[in-house]
Amino acid sequence: MKKILIVDDAADSRLILKGMLRNYDVDVLEANDGIEGWKKIVAEQPDLVLLDLHMPNKDGFSILEDLEEEWMGIPVVVVSSDTEEDTISACEYYGAKAFLKKPVVLEEFKQAIKVVPL
Repeated sequence: MKKILIVDDAADSRLILKGMLRNYDVDVLEANDGIEGWKKIVAEQPDLVLLDLHMPNKDGFSILEDLEEEWMGIPVVVVSSDTEEDTISACEYYGAKAFLKKPVVLEEFKQAIKVVPL
């Protein structure tokens, strides 16, 4: 079974994303900040990370940079309300496979997670 890690400090955002995954045969893991998220990435080696950018303690940009430095090869879909062009470009530069803006639209979500066959 594939593992998907949702890293977001907003509980309601994690709940919405978890609901969007309910029809897939996946194990959903959650982290409520960047430090917890990074620990779970290292320990669990998820098949996909759904990553918020602006979080306390360790932000999503740091996680993207760490993933690239460690050559972990774990696909990341960024989920953020920060839709500035520079932000999206930075996410792409650091290897994000897709960028979803909050609030997430179900059809866009389905397209974005196709980076991993579920």
